[in-house]
Amino acid sequence: MSKRTKAYALLAVGILLGGSAYFARGHLASNGSPDVSPEEGSGGYLDGVIPVAVEQAVRGPISHVLTSTANLRAQREVEVATRAVGIVTRVQVEEGDYVRAGQVLCALDDRELRIDLQLAEQRLAQTRIQLEAAGIRKEQTVARLGNKRDELARNEDALRQGLLAESEVAVERHEIEDLEHEVRVVESTVRENRHRIDELEAEIEKARLLISQTSITAPFPGRITERAVELGQSVRVGDKLYGLASFTPLYADAYLPERDSRDVRAGQAVRIRLDLGDREAAHGLVERVSPVVDEQTGTVKVTTRFDHLDPSFRPGAFVRLEIETDSLTEAVLVPKDAVLEEDGKKYVILVDEDGVARRNAVELGYQQDVAVQVLSGVKPGDTVVVAGQGTIKDGDQTRVVAD
Repeated sequence: MSKRTKAYALLAVGILLGGSAYFARGHLASNGSPDVSPEEGSGGYLDGVIPVAVEQAVRGPISHVLTSTANLRAQREVEVATRAVGIVTRVQVEEGDYVRAGQVLCALDDRELRIDLQLAEQRLAQTRIQLEAAGIRKEQTVARLGNKRDELARNEDALRQGLLAESEVAVERHEIEDLEHEVRVVESTVRENRHRIDELEAEIEKARLLISQTSITAPFPGRITERAVELGQSVRVGDKLYGLASFTPLYADAYLPERDSRDVRAGQAVRIRLDLGDREAAHGLVERVSPVVDEQTGTVKVTTRFDHLDPSFRPGAFVRLEIETDSLTEAVLVPKDAVLEEDGKKYVILVDEDGVARRNAVELGYQQDVAVQVLSGVKPGDTVVVAGQGTIKDGDQTRVVAD
């Protein structure tokens, strides 16, 4: 039991005892018992002394906190779909599994694609052989053409000397023309085979790509959030197979009133809780603040980031955010229970060393769950009433029932 709870309990006991004494005195007076004046009694309200619980104002740290609610979201969350058509032959991961980037999630039947790849590789090998043969033929033809041109040059010298007839030289010229034509044909064959090789290499690359697409892999590291595929299922291009999300970091988007958002900056500390009364909080930072105000709601989007959260914090979870916009180390603090309000004004009840009560108006600053900052009206060491102050007036005598 806390000190404050004990104080409330003792205060209740004091009021109960005072009431019992009052009724007992009335009963005695009605039966002719000797009169006892209220001043002669002891304890409770009968002697004019009001039982109260008190605490002292202290100096301590306090922060200005803006609160909001949001849903956690993953940094990245995608639907993993297939880019191939086929029958599912392997399912290798389940919901909740952690996967690495590039890890195989499931696989499709790729036998037909592998046969197509093998045929294309065979055609490529055959075409390369044809290219090699055409190259050899070209070399041979070019060599023959060179020899024939040398022979023609010698015969033309002999013709000028009258050693050979014109008809013999003309035949050699026709032979050179035929060889030149054959070289052009062979060169065309070489170019055709090279072009065919380029086509087949592209066809093989495409076949390998299609085969690789039959193994569905994780695009980034994360956890499987949904499995929508079954072994033996026939899938088409674009069919959803898995849901994948990256759980580190997680984000929460708070929408704050424009006035409050003025105090929010990137890098400020943020706490989140799963429940209103949950004392366990996760800590993060403000990552960015939207530069615009939503015209319809009058709010500003504040994106907060949380790294390495406990597994209980999951994407989609509803959380309560506390954004710490300022922090003081030497503020004057009193318990929230000490502050009362009347006609829109805040005040506290101070008690001096003699137990005399005095009502003091106060100006408040930052507030937290149990403490509030007092800007004026209270100084450190002042004793403030935290329980029993509802009917106290200036000058009333009090008695502390508990610290």
